[in-house]
Amino acid sequence: MGVSVSFLLITLWVSMILPAMAHLEPTVNSYWATTTPNINGVLAPGEWADAAVRDFTLQMRSRGDGSLNRTLNGRMYVKNNYTSLFIAVQIFNDYYLGQDFANNYTGLAVFFDNNHDGVLQVGENGEGVTTWVNSAFYSKNDLYYFGGGFWDADVNAGKTNDGSLGWNHTAYPTQGAIGNYTFEMMIPLVGTDGPNYDFAITSLPKTVGFKIWLQEPAPGLDGVYPDDPSIPVNIQEIANATTFGDLIIHPLYTLTIVTTAGGTTNPAPGAYQYGFGTVVSVQANPGLGYQFDHWELDIVNVGSANPYSVTMDQNHTLKAFFVPKPQAPVGGISFSFAEKTPMSPLAGYSAIFGIFTVATVLVKRKRR
Repeated sequence: MGVSVSFLLITLWVSMILPAMAHLEPTVNSYWATTTPNINGVLAPGEWADAAVRDFTLQMRSRGDGSLNRTLNGRMYVKNNYTSLFIAVQIFNDYYLGQDFANNYTGLAVFFDNNHDGVLQVGENGEGVTTWVNSAFYSKNDLYYFGGGFWDADVNAGKTNDGSLGWNHTAYPTQGAIGNYTFEMMIPLVGTDGPNYDFAITSLPKTVGFKIWLQEPAPGLDGVYPDDPSIPVNIQEIANATTFGDLIIHPLYTLTIVTTAGGTTNPAPGAYQYGFGTVVSVQANPGLGYQFDHWELDIVNVGSANPYSVTMDQNHTLKAFFVPKPQAPVGGISFSFAEKTPMSPLAGYSAIFGIFTVATVLVKRKRR
Protein backbone atom coordinates (compact mmCIF):
# COMPACT_ATOMS: atom_id res chain seq x y z
CA MET A 1 0.00 0.00 0.00
CA GLY A 2 2.90 2.35 0.77
CA VAL A 3 4.35 1.71 -2.71
CA SER A 4 1.00 2.69 -4.25
CA VAL A 5 0.95 5.93 -2.28
CA SER A 6 4.48 6.82 -3.35
CA PHE A 7 3.70 6.05 -6.96
CA LEU A 8 0.60 8.22 -6.81
CA LEU A 9 2.42 11.20 -5.35
CA ILE A 10 5.41 10.86 -7.68
CA THR A 11 3.17 10.56 -10.70
CA LEU A 12 1.12 13.58 -9.68
CA TRP A 13 4.37 15.51 -9.22
CA VAL A 14 5.53 14.79 -12.79
CA SER A 15 4.20 17.92 -14.45
CA MET A 16 3.00 21.10 -12.81
CA ILE A 17 1.43 23.10 -15.59
CA LEU A 18 0.94 21.66 -19.07
CA PRO A 19 -1.57 22.85 -21.64
CA ALA A 20 -4.70 20.78 -22.05
CA MET A 21 -5.32 18.82 -25.22
CA ALA A 22 -9.10 19.25 -25.25
CA HIS A 23 -12.28 19.63 -23.34
CA LEU A 24 -14.09 16.37 -24.07
CA GLU A 25 -17.69 15.12 -23.98
CA PRO A 26 -20.86 17.26 -24.28
CA THR A 27 -21.21 20.17 -21.88
CA VAL A 28 -22.82 19.50 -18.51
CA ASN A 29 -25.23 22.26 -17.47
CA SER A 30 -25.63 22.57 -13.72
CA TYR A 31 -29.33 22.97 -12.91
CA TRP A 32 -30.61 25.32 -10.26
CA ALA A 33 -30.90 23.72 -6.81
CA THR A 34 -34.49 24.04 -5.64
CA THR A 35 -33.62 21.73 -2.74
CA THR A 36 -30.38 21.43 -0.76
CA PRO A 37 -29.18 17.82 -0.56
CA ASN A 38 -28.09 16.22 2.69
CA ILE A 39 -24.42 15.35 2.09
CA ASN A 40 -24.33 11.90 3.67
CA GLY A 41 -23.58 9.51 0.81
CA VAL A 42 -27.21 8.41 0.43
CA LEU A 43 -29.35 9.57 -2.49
CA ALA A 44 -32.69 10.03 -0.77
CA PRO A 45 -35.85 9.92 -2.92
CA GLY A 46 -36.35 13.24 -4.69
CA GLU A 47 -33.16 14.71 -3.25
CA TRP A 48 -31.50 15.04 -6.67
CA ALA A 49 -34.64 15.24 -8.81
CA ASP A 50 -33.80 18.85 -9.74
CA ALA A 51 -30.22 18.03 -10.83
CA ALA A 52 -28.69 17.58 -14.26
CA VAL A 53 -27.76 13.93 -14.87
CA ARG A 54 -24.81 12.60 -16.87
CA ASP A 55 -24.20 8.87 -17.39
CA PHE A 56 -20.61 7.93 -18.13
CA THR A 57 -18.14 5.03 -18.25
CA LEU A 58 -14.82 4.56 -16.50
CA GLN A 59 -12.07 2.64 -18.24
CA MET A 60 -10.26 1.10 -15.26
CA ARG A 61 -6.65 0.74 -16.44
CA SER A 62 -3.58 -0.70 -14.81
CA ARG A 63 -1.40 1.97 -13.29
CA GLY A 64 1.65 0.03 -14.43
CA ASP A 65 1.21 -0.60 -18.15
CA GLY A 66 -2.09 1.08 -18.97
CA SER A 67 -3.83 -2.17 -19.86
CA LEU A 68 -7.63 -2.18 -19.56
CA ASN A 69 -8.86 -4.21 -16.60
CA ARG A 70 -12.61 -3.57 -16.73
CA THR A 71 -15.19 -0.92 -17.51
CA LEU A 72 -17.43 0.59 -14.84
CA ASN A 73 -20.59 2.59 -15.40
CA GLY A 74 -21.20 5.77 -13.48
CA ARG A 75 -23.72 8.55 -13.07
CA MET A 76 -23.17 12.16 -12.05
CA TYR A 77 -25.78 14.56 -10.65
CA VAL A 78 -25.04 18.29 -10.66
CA LYS A 79 -26.88 21.34 -9.34
CA ASN A 80 -26.01 24.63 -7.67
CA ASN A 81 -27.18 27.82 -6.08
CA TYR A 82 -25.28 31.10 -5.89
CA THR A 83 -23.02 29.91 -3.08
CA SER A 84 -22.53 26.15 -3.51
CA LEU A 85 -22.04 23.49 -6.15
CA PHE A 86 -23.58 20.09 -5.34
CA ILE A 87 -22.37 16.91 -7.04
CA ALA A 88 -23.33 13.29 -6.52
CA VAL A 89 -21.43 10.45 -8.22
CA GLN A 90 -22.53 6.83 -8.36
CA ILE A 91 -20.20 4.02 -9.48
CA PHE A 92 -22.19 0.90 -10.35
CA ASN A 93 -21.21 -2.76 -9.91
CA ASP A 94 -17.84 -2.13 -8.32
CA TYR A 95 -16.05 -4.57 -6.03
CA TYR A 96 -16.04 -3.81 -2.34
CA LEU A 97 -12.34 -4.21 -1.61
CA GLY A 98 -11.99 -3.33 2.06
CA GLN A 99 -12.82 -5.07 5.31
CA ASP A 100 -14.89 -2.14 6.50
CA PHE A 101 -15.28 1.58 5.95
CA ALA A 102 -12.13 2.37 7.93
CA ASN A 103 -10.01 0.22 5.62
CA ASN A 104 -11.64 0.68 2.22
CA TYR A 105 -9.05 1.28 -0.46
CA THR A 106 -11.21 2.85 -3.13
CA GLY A 107 -11.34 6.64 -3.35
CA LEU A 108 -12.89 9.23 -5.61
CA ALA A 109 -12.08 12.85 -6.38
CA VAL A 110 -13.57 15.53 -8.59
CA PHE A 111 -11.09 18.10 -9.87
CA PHE A 112 -11.78 21.48 -11.47
CA ASP A 113 -10.07 23.72 -13.97
CA ASN A 114 -11.58 26.77 -12.31
CA ASN A 115 -10.73 29.43 -14.89
CA HIS A 116 -11.35 27.11 -17.85
CA ASP A 117 -7.96 27.70 -19.42
CA GLY A 118 -7.02 24.02 -19.84
CA VAL A 119 -4.27 24.17 -17.22
CA LEU A 120 -4.23 23.08 -13.58
CA GLN A 121 -2.83 25.94 -11.55
CA VAL A 122 -1.97 26.52 -7.91
CA GLY A 123 -5.12 27.00 -5.84
CA GLU A 124 -7.59 25.41 -8.24
CA ASN A 125 -10.28 23.50 -6.45
CA GLY A 126 -11.32 19.89 -6.04
CA GLU A 127 -13.26 17.60 -3.78
CA GLY A 128 -12.23 14.06 -2.89
CA VAL A 129 -11.85 11.36 -0.26
CA THR A 130 -10.67 7.87 0.46
CA THR A 131 -10.97 5.84 3.64
CA TRP A 132 -7.57 4.35 2.99
CA VAL A 133 -5.67 5.14 6.19
CA ASN A 134 -2.49 7.16 5.59
CA SER A 135 -3.30 7.71 1.91
CA ALA A 136 -2.81 11.12 0.35
CA PHE A 137 -6.57 11.68 0.35
CA TYR A 138 -7.55 10.13 3.66
CA SER A 139 -10.59 11.96 5.03
CA LYS A 140 -9.82 14.98 2.87
CA ASN A 141 -12.56 16.76 1.02
CA ASP A 142 -11.84 20.41 0.18
CA LEU A 143 -8.78 20.11 -2.08
CA TYR A 144 -6.55 22.51 -3.92
CA TYR A 145 -3.81 22.13 -6.51
CA PHE A 146 -0.50 22.53 -4.72
CA GLY A 147 2.57 24.26 -6.11
CA GLY A 148 4.52 21.02 -6.36
CA GLY A 149 2.05 19.51 -8.83
CA PHE A 150 -0.31 17.44 -6.67
CA TRP A 151 -3.59 17.82 -4.77
CA ASP A 152 -3.70 18.49 -1.06
CA ALA A 153 -6.29 19.56 1.50
CA ASP A 154 -7.05 23.18 2.27
CA VAL A 155 -6.53 22.52 5.97
CA ASN A 156 -2.96 21.36 5.34
CA ALA A 157 -2.17 24.86 4.16
CA GLY A 158 -3.83 26.51 7.12
CA LYS A 159 -6.98 27.26 5.15
CA THR A 160 -10.62 26.55 5.94
CA ASN A 161 -12.18 23.27 4.87
CA ASP A 162 -15.28 24.79 3.30
CA GLY A 163 -16.44 21.71 1.42
CA SER A 164 -18.21 18.58 2.60
CA LEU A 165 -18.46 15.01 1.40
CA GLY A 166 -20.31 11.83 2.32
CA TRP A 167 -20.15 8.37 0.79
CA ASN A 168 -21.60 4.90 1.06
CA HIS A 169 -21.33 1.44 -0.49
CA THR A 170 -24.30 -0.89 -0.81
CA ALA A 171 -22.19 -4.03 -0.22
CA TYR A 172 -20.95 -2.98 3.22
CA PRO A 173 -19.54 -4.77 5.07
CA THR A 174 -19.08 -7.84 2.82
CA GLN A 175 -15.59 -7.89 1.36
CA GLY A 176 -15.45 -8.88 -2.30
CA ALA A 177 -19.15 -8.25 -2.90
CA ILE A 178 -20.31 -6.27 -5.92
CA GLY A 179 -22.22 -3.13 -5.10
CA ASN A 180 -22.55 0.57 -5.84
CA TYR A 181 -20.45 3.40 -4.47
CA THR A 182 -22.26 6.67 -3.90
CA PHE A 183 -20.49 9.97 -3.22
CA GLU A 184 -22.20 13.27 -2.40
CA MET A 185 -20.21 16.49 -2.40
CA MET A 186 -20.65 20.18 -1.68
CA ILE A 187 -18.04 22.57 -3.06
CA PRO A 188 -18.20 26.25 -2.11
CA LEU A 189 -18.44 28.70 -4.99
CA VAL A 190 -17.72 31.55 -2.59
CA GLY A 191 -15.47 30.59 0.31
CA THR A 192 -13.73 32.20 3.24
CA ASP A 193 -10.21 31.57 1.95
CA GLY A 194 -10.20 33.96 -0.97
CA PRO A 195 -9.51 33.18 -4.62
CA ASN A 196 -6.53 30.89 -4.04
CA TYR A 197 -8.34 28.02 -2.31
CA ASP A 198 -11.98 28.22 -3.38
CA PHE A 199 -13.85 28.89 -6.58
CA ALA A 200 -14.46 32.48 -5.46
CA ILE A 201 -16.92 32.97 -8.33
CA THR A 202 -18.26 36.52 -8.34
CA SER A 203 -21.02 36.04 -10.91
CA LEU A 204 -22.85 33.30 -12.78
CA PRO A 205 -23.00 31.71 -15.32
CA LYS A 206 -19.47 30.37 -15.08
CA THR A 207 -17.81 27.65 -17.17
CA VAL A 208 -15.22 25.43 -15.49
CA GLY A 209 -13.45 22.24 -16.48
CA PHE A 210 -14.09 19.09 -14.45
CA LYS A 211 -12.72 15.58 -14.15
CA ILE A 212 -13.85 12.57 -12.09
CA TRP A 213 -11.16 10.17 -10.89
CA LEU A 214 -11.77 6.76 -9.30
CA GLN A 215 -8.71 5.07 -7.82
CA GLU A 216 -8.32 1.50 -6.59
CA PRO A 217 -4.80 1.36 -5.16
CA ALA A 218 -5.05 -2.28 -4.01
CA PRO A 219 -5.32 -3.72 -7.56
CA GLY A 220 -3.45 -0.70 -8.95
CA LEU A 221 -6.24 0.64 -11.15
CA ASP A 222 -7.40 4.12 -12.10
CA GLY A 223 -10.31 5.43 -14.14
CA VAL A 224 -11.18 8.94 -15.22
CA TYR A 225 -14.05 10.75 -16.88
CA PRO A 226 -13.78 12.36 -19.36
CA ASP A 227 -11.24 9.93 -20.77
CA ASP A 228 -8.82 10.50 -23.62
CA PRO A 229 -8.13 7.12 -25.30
CA SER A 230 -4.87 8.44 -26.73
CA ILE A 231 -3.41 8.48 -23.20
CA PRO A 232 -2.98 4.84 -22.10
CA VAL A 233 -2.63 5.46 -18.36
CA ASN A 234 -5.43 7.36 -16.64
CA ILE A 235 -3.24 8.55 -13.79
CA GLN A 236 -1.25 10.61 -16.30
CA GLU A 237 -4.41 12.51 -17.16
CA ILE A 238 -4.64 13.62 -13.55
CA ALA A 239 -0.97 14.59 -13.32
CA ASN A 240 -0.84 16.44 -16.64
CA ALA A 241 -4.39 17.80 -16.67
CA THR A 242 -4.71 16.85 -20.30
CA THR A 243 -8.47 16.42 -20.56
CA PHE A 244 -11.49 17.99 -18.93
CA GLY A 245 -15.21 18.08 -19.36
CA ASP A 246 -17.06 21.39 -19.53
CA LEU A 247 -19.40 22.30 -16.67
CA ILE A 248 -21.52 25.46 -16.85
CA ILE A 249 -22.68 26.66 -13.44
CA HIS A 250 -25.92 28.53 -14.10
CA PRO A 251 -27.75 31.18 -12.07
CA LEU A 252 -31.49 31.73 -12.05
CA TYR A 253 -32.39 33.47 -15.31
CA THR A 254 -34.90 36.32 -15.57
CA LEU A 255 -37.77 36.38 -18.07
CA THR A 256 -39.11 39.93 -18.47
CA ILE A 257 -42.57 40.07 -20.04
CA VAL A 258 -43.82 43.38 -21.52
CA THR A 259 -46.68 44.40 -23.83
CA THR A 260 -47.83 47.23 -26.03
CA ALA A 261 -51.16 48.95 -25.31
CA GLY A 262 -54.24 46.86 -25.93
CA GLY A 263 -53.74 43.67 -23.99
CA THR A 264 -52.02 41.68 -21.29
CA THR A 265 -50.40 38.29 -20.83
CA ASN A 266 -50.52 35.21 -18.64
CA PRO A 267 -48.25 35.29 -16.65
CA ALA A 268 -48.90 39.01 -16.26
CA PRO A 269 -46.27 41.49 -17.47
CA GLY A 270 -43.33 41.57 -15.06
CA ALA A 271 -40.02 39.86 -14.25
CA TYR A 272 -39.83 36.16 -13.31
CA GLN A 273 -36.87 33.93 -12.43
CA TYR A 274 -36.40 30.36 -13.67
CA GLY A 275 -33.71 27.71 -13.57
CA PHE A 276 -31.67 26.77 -16.63
CA GLY A 277 -33.62 24.85 -19.25
CA THR A 278 -37.06 25.69 -17.86
CA VAL A 279 -39.64 26.08 -20.65
CA VAL A 280 -42.06 28.93 -19.89
CA SER A 281 -45.36 29.22 -21.78
CA VAL A 282 -46.76 32.76 -22.15
CA GLN A 283 -50.31 33.50 -23.39
CA ALA A 284 -51.24 36.82 -25.05
CA ASN A 285 -54.71 38.12 -24.14
CA PRO A 286 -55.95 41.08 -26.23
CA GLY A 287 -58.29 43.64 -24.69
CA LEU A 288 -61.60 44.97 -26.06
CA GLY A 289 -61.16 46.36 -29.57
CA TYR A 290 -57.67 44.88 -30.00
CA GLN A 291 -56.16 41.73 -31.43
CA PHE A 292 -52.83 40.02 -30.83
CA ASP A 293 -50.31 40.59 -33.64
CA HIS A 294 -46.90 39.04 -32.82
CA TRP A 295 -44.14 38.44 -30.25
CA GLU A 296 -40.64 39.85 -30.00
CA LEU A 297 -38.05 37.81 -28.10
CA ASP A 298 -35.03 39.95 -27.32
CA ILE A 299 -36.20 42.43 -30.03
CA VAL A 300 -36.44 39.68 -32.69
CA ASN A 301 -39.84 38.96 -34.24
CA VAL A 302 -40.59 35.32 -33.43
CA GLY A 303 -44.08 35.09 -34.96
CA SER A 304 -47.64 34.97 -33.70
CA ALA A 305 -47.93 31.53 -32.10
CA ASN A 306 -50.11 31.90 -29.03
CA PRO A 307 -49.15 30.81 -26.44
CA TYR A 308 -45.40 31.14 -27.02
CA SER A 309 -42.77 29.01 -25.21
CA VAL A 310 -39.45 30.45 -24.02
CA THR A 311 -36.55 28.18 -23.06
CA MET A 312 -34.60 29.80 -20.22
CA ASP A 313 -30.96 29.39 -21.23
CA GLN A 314 -30.15 33.05 -20.50
CA ASN A 315 -31.99 36.23 -19.51
CA HIS A 316 -34.80 36.94 -21.98
CA THR A 317 -37.28 39.73 -22.71
CA LEU A 318 -40.57 38.75 -24.37
CA LYS A 319 -42.84 41.50 -25.74
CA ALA A 320 -46.42 41.02 -26.92
CA PHE A 321 -47.67 43.35 -29.66
CA PHE A 322 -51.37 44.21 -29.90
CA VAL A 323 -53.05 46.20 -32.69
CA PRO A 324 -56.57 47.70 -33.02
CA LYS A 325 -59.11 45.49 -34.71
CA PRO A 326 -60.16 46.60 -38.22
CA GLN A 327 -63.25 48.85 -38.04
CA ALA A 328 -66.43 47.92 -40.04
CA PRO A 329 -67.58 50.61 -42.58
CA VAL A 330 -70.18 53.07 -41.19
CA GLY A 331 -73.22 54.12 -43.40
CA GLY A 332 -73.73 53.77 -47.22
CA ILE A 333 -74.20 50.60 -49.14
CA SER A 334 -71.46 48.00 -49.11
CA PHE A 335 -71.22 45.13 -51.56
CA SER A 336 -68.94 42.16 -51.47
CA PHE A 337 -68.22 39.85 -54.37
CA ALA A 338 -66.05 37.45 -52.41
CA GLU A 339 -66.14 33.98 -53.91
CA LYS A 340 -68.06 32.36 -51.10
CA THR A 341 -70.33 30.48 -53.59
CA PRO A 342 -69.92 29.84 -57.32
CA MET A 343 -71.62 32.51 -59.51
CA SER A 344 -71.70 32.76 -63.31
CA PRO A 345 -70.58 36.05 -64.91
CA LEU A 346 -74.11 36.53 -66.36
CA ALA A 347 -75.69 36.29 -62.90
CA GLY A 348 -73.21 38.87 -61.59
CA TYR A 349 -73.94 41.31 -64.39
CA SER A 350 -77.69 40.82 -63.91
CA ALA A 351 -77.37 41.70 -60.22
CA ILE A 352 -75.47 44.90 -61.00
CA PHE A 353 -78.03 45.90 -63.70
CA GLY A 354 -80.88 45.33 -61.26
CA ILE A 355 -79.25 47.52 -58.61
CA PHE A 356 -78.65 50.27 -61.20
CA THR A 357 -82.32 50.12 -62.33
CA VAL A 358 -83.64 50.43 -58.78
CA ALA A 359 -81.37 53.41 -58.11
CA THR A 360 -82.59 55.16 -61.31
CA VAL A 361 -86.26 54.73 -60.38
CA LEU A 362 -85.63 56.13 -56.89
CA VAL A 363 -83.91 59.20 -58.32
CA LYS A 364 -86.78 59.91 -60.75
CA ARG A 365 -89.39 59.63 -58.00
CA LYS A 366 -87.47 62.04 -55.85
CA ARG A 367 -87.36 64.63 -58.64
CA ARG A 368 -91.13 64.50 -59.05
